[in-house]
Amino acid sequence: MAFSQSVIRSQAPAKCGICETDRPIKWKCIDCSKLLCDHCKEKVHPELKNTENHQVVNIKDIGQLTSVELNINKQYKTTLSSVNYLSYCHDDSLWISSYIGTVLTRVKPEGTKLNILSSISIRVYGMAVTQSNNLLISTEGSRLKQISSNTGTLTDSVYNVSPFRPLAIHITSDNKVLVGGFNKDFPKQGRRAVIRMNQNGDHEQVYEHDKHKQPIFTLPKHITSTRNGNIHVVENVSYARGRVVVLGQGGDIIHIYTGDTEINKDEFEPFIPTAIVTTPRDNVIIADARTCTLHILNNVGLLMTYYKTSDINIMFPWSLTFTSTGQLYIGCVTKKSSTIKDAKIYEVTISGC
Repeated sequence: MAFSQSVIRSQAPAKCGICETDRPIKWKCIDCSKLLCDHCKEKVHPELKNTENHQVVNIKDIGQLTSVELNINKQYKTTLSSVNYLSYCHDDSLWISSYIGTVLTRVKPEGTKLNILSSISIRVYGMAVTQSNNLLISTEGSRLKQISSNTGTLTDSVYNVSPFRPLAIHITSDNKVLVGGFNKDFPKQGRRAVIRMNQNGDHEQVYEHDKHKQPIFTLPKHITSTRNGNIHVVENVSYARGRVVVLGQGGDIIHIYTGDTEINKDEFEPFIPTAIVTTPRDNVIIADARTCTLHILNNVGLLMTYYKTSDINIMFPWSLTFTSTGQLYIGCVTKKSSTIKDAKIYEVTISGC
């Protein structure tokens, strides 16, 4: 068993970022990071230059964490060089896949081993388990594929994102399907969007442009959502840098998270998020494999704390999925120089978030 405690953010007495008086702090501007009293929020901040589109949130919505703890329950060794995709099924099995190769495998953790239940040859670009325990897959073409939990049969699903190609898949708590899509002639410039669909496959909303009619996304690769209706999208903005875009219920950008200056210090430790998942407490965990870090945000996308998985010898955490009982599975990748295919999967108990 391994144990460690997260970095704790110290909480100093806060003053209004504008008037610097002892008036009670009730607000924070996400864009300029200022804490605000009622007076400055209403009278002063709106009059500052270029603040007309700033997002101001109630300080209660930001939340606070004192510490996060991880305890390793079990460790499993795979025959893969990387566990890039990881999805939990309601019967306690797992779907796993790697960027390298075209094999998608369903396994059942038993004791210290992963017993293989089934496998199928298919290229995976994103996947998610439905409430009926079927697996949706992004692969070649515009239509998502589906694997039946009962028969293991691969079929076309009702979810078609044409004219896009699908990447990320996420299923919300109210059974909507969110898919990250990109242009078919990528990497050429083109349309990038997140599409929300109902159970019939109807497109209910396409998130593509901000309020200024500018494209929101560069390449949406992973998605999660929180109970307040916000959508959190991990995307690449370049080969060597990523970000998390948080959309409100109406589709407006309410925050963009680009990493933490204590972790992602320079060009050698850039923020390249590889997975995102919502916790039972409605916070968000992001895997940052290069720095062996879990970034923990609240449901509006503000950093609460972070956890160095290397402290408990979990190296290069790449994929994340929660079980129905709140345990967290972490899929890892091996070192780039390694020739041994033994990427690990950890089952951990995480508390405090």
